[in-house]
Amino acid sequence: MQKLHRIIYILTILFSIAFIVVGYRMNRPDFDRLEEGKSYKARVLSVEEISEEKLDYSFESYSTTTVRFMSEITSDHLKGSVVESYQYLDTIVAINPKVVDEGDKIIISSLISRTGQGEEWTFLEYDRSGVLWGLLLSFFALIILFGGKKGFNTIVSLIFTCLSIFMVFIPSILNGRNIYLSSIVVSCYIIFMSLLILNGANKKTFCAIVGNLGGLMAAGLLAIFISNVLNLTGLIDDDSIFLLMVNTENPIDLKAIMWAGIVIGSLGAVMDVSMSIASALNELAENMDDPNFKSMLRSGFNIGQDAIGTMSNTLILAYIGSSLSVVLLLVVNYRDILLLFNLEMIVFEIIQAIIGSMGILFAIPITSIFAAYIYNRKSNNRRVFKQLDG
Repeated sequence: MQKLHRIIYILTILFSIAFIVVGYRMNRPDFDRLEEGKSYKARVLSVEEISEEKLDYSFESYSTTTVRFMSEITSDHLKGSVVESYQYLDTIVAINPKVVDEGDKIIISSLISRTGQGEEWTFLEYDRSGVLWGLLLSFFALIILFGGKKGFNTIVSLIFTCLSIFMVFIPSILNGRNIYLSSIVVSCYIIFMSLLILNGANKKTFCAIVGNLGGLMAAGLLAIFISNVLNLTGLIDDDSIFLLMVNTENPIDLKAIMWAGIVIGSLGAVMDVSMSIASALNELAENMDDPNFKSMLRSGFNIGQDAIGTMSNTLILAYIGSSLSVVLLLVVNYRDILLLFNLEMIVFEIIQAIIGSMGILFAIPITSIFAAYIYNRKSNNRRVFKQLDG
């Protein structure tokens, strides 16, 4: 049955490519209006002058350091062009980047001059893309080194997952599509694609898919219910306000964005737990002398109990770590604990972690019950899965 497995693998790859290409073409954003202020990669050739100007106001004074340098553009249609560029360092800003030096790789853009006369090439950031690509390739190399063929399939599924988010899901939101529907479609695609590529079409994959869908459905319904009970608006930070300004005629639904964040954020953890239980019960079914529904169900719950603590900690610590700076700032500025824990920003982080963990909890019994049933049923359909398992 290896031939059948290869056919399903290839079909999954082809469907993934078609899904991403068609999804992107349906929701392709209009980037023509963003052409102004386009950034370019550049290399610093020489630093020509460093000057400092002090500005005094009635309430405060600060200084601006202007660095004039020559740079060579190294990307796009302006590649090879040598331009005079400027870097501005203001003391009013708490932390400034270091002064550019010869050989530095940077990002520049043609912006309105600070003098108000025409445009000038201005330093934006240091070019860190080379190091990031090196780090990513090292990560992929380690996955293949330790995972072999399974590691290669992991990379393939990870690439398709990222492409589906950034080329289908996000453009669909910007194009005014229904966010709830887009979230469901992309989440289902990620579940089916990832599990089929990583584990093939077999009983344990089928059980993991059912458990995953059940856990995500429970998390999604809970998220809608809790957001309504808590009267959440979706305005959790300043970025939410900017989102409303993206399309003033058809504003983005912030509550839907919040819901999508909860569902997609818990997807990986729920998938991991579902696959672990389905895989473990599959091994038990193949090695037990007399497998039965009750014993396998008990084993599934025991395996799930071991995963609950670690995966819940994984979700909660990930959310805390991603918003640590904001949490510190809020704790410093809001000494009133009652108010602090009722701020919508904090409430969202709490329910995101809790509902994501509850999705894991619901996935455990759903996967265990379904897997115990599938591995022990005696109908003719069992022979179909037996053929798929080779």
